[in-house]
Amino acid sequence: MIKLVAKKLVRNISNNIISKSCRITNNTIIVNDKLLFENNNVPYNVFIKNAYKKYINNYPKFFKMDNLSKLGIIAVELLSDEFKSIDGKEIGVVLVNSASSLDADQTFQKTIVKDNYFPSPSVFVYTLPNIVIGEICIKHKIYGESSFFVSQNFDSTFIYNIVCDLFSRQGINTAIVGWLDFIDNDYLASLCIIKKISQQNLNYNEMINFTIENLNKTINKDI
Repeated sequence: MIKLVAKKLVRNISNNIISKSCRITNNTIIVNDKLLFENNNVPYNVFIKNAYKKYINNYPKFFKMDNLSKLGIIAVELLSDEFKSIDGKEIGVVLVNSASSLDADQTFQKTIVKDNYFPSPSVFVYTLPNIVIGEICIKHKIYGESSFFVSQNFDSTFIYNIVCDLFSRQGINTAIVGWLDFIDNDYLASLCIIKKISQQNLNYNEMINFTIENLNKTINKDI
């Protein structure tokens, strides 16, 4: 269980917390460790469409996206109440995965085989992993610093330091952080919101301090 504390971090300039988390995998959506949505015995494309209808349902561009972007859009939507009132210039995004954009790459590869050459620009545009960040930022009008890293594992220490740098030097006070991966219908979104908390708000009853240990426990549950 993650420790719930409310004290200053040694390495942070301000009091930073993990304010909300979302995990999507195996046809389930879990927010703050509570099951929010379940759609068993259906393929990913049906599950993610049903999640879209339940939680968004008014963003037609969703249907043009690749699988990774759809996953990211749904996960961030379920976290968005944590940053809707914040200036988009003060929000950053830091995501990691191991498969990069391989799912979209494979789909595009099928359009350029010699015997069936019909390249699709709408598929090609998603053959970079950071496109999902672009889709998230467009939908939520986020203009702060963003980074996408490709790694075998979620390195909590590395990402912790990246976020601390955003908060201390880049004018960011809220960050969307985590693991977002999709390949061969195997998928996992494990995201959280990191926030700066001012002194006057330190009387919250329960706060998960943003530490390397707590970040690792929040994101790495299924990786």
